[in-house]
Amino acid sequence: MTAAAMSRRQTLGRVLEPLLLSASVTVPSHYPSKAEYVHQLIDTYYLPVFLWAEKQLRSPCLVLGLSCVQGGGKTTMSSYLETLFRATGRTCATLSLDDVYLPHADQLKVAASNPHNPLLEHRGNPGTHDLNLLMSLIDDANAGRDVLVPRYDKSAYNGRGDRFPKDKWVRYPGPVDVLLIEGWCLGFEASPTDPPGHLRPVNQALREFDRVHAALTALIVVHVDDVRWVYTYVGWREQAEAQMRDQGVPAMTSTQVSDFVDRFMPAYDQYLPALYATDGDSLVHRVPRLTIDIDVDRKCRGIVARESTKV
Repeated sequence: MTAAAMSRRQTLGRVLEPLLLSASVTVPSHYPSKAEYVHQLIDTYYLPVFLWAEKQLRSPCLVLGLSCVQGGGKTTMSSYLETLFRATGRTCATLSLDDVYLPHADQLKVAASNPHNPLLEHRGNPGTHDLNLLMSLIDDANAGRDVLVPRYDKSAYNGRGDRFPKDKWVRYPGPVDVLLIEGWCLGFEASPTDPPGHLRPVNQALREFDRVHAALTALIVVHVDDVRWVYTYVGWREQAEAQMRDQGVPAMTSTQVSDFVDRFMPAYDQYLPALYATDGDSLVHRVPRLTIDIDVDRKCRGIVARESTKV
């Protein structure tokens, strides 16, 4: 590594350092201090991911996907990537698939059209997102226009949720250099044959996600050995809800969290293996990909980059 590259890494590291030092970070016992552990996280995790993403910059806009199971750290990673892009003079508009859930009235219509189907009773699974809205945001980013990112109020209607009015949305003045889209089911692709039972309408809805996947420039995939880490082993989702309760924000109880996550497990079991596959010729396998392997404590165990397979 050249002296200039080393100096740049140090400068970028200093951007993230105060954010991580002030964050709630569990420090492994073998680290003498939080500061030393934070430096290790920056050097071996967050900076390598950012530097890879930076190499994917394209004109007119890098449409960067980030797929990670719930509670695995995708929101934190998105925030740090946006911060680092901003520190290097680039505009990064960040949104979650959660931001483009259907409005409350349309969610009720989806549930009514799929009676007795717990996967579509509430928001979350494919079939409950407004993909036309998402594609309009991608089109705006690629056209150099302002990007107006919606926000979703998950506490509305006793937790069923509703879209915030437009005056609560976040405007990123165009042109934006990066549009970062994160989601738990981003990169899930429909099975060629519809699975039986409750997953059938979810699989049908996933075919519409092809439009989103075709628009991606690159994809970051956070890999876990066992998706049930989300709630069975360490309760990642419950940790997130507990933080919301501590902040005085309406949140789910432990029982509600378990019921909520149960509704996602069929999709995880059906679609994660194909996303995690190391090869393939589908849309999500053709773009440059960075795979991050994390352990049960959400610590990075390795990062592997793969170039585009488009011909």
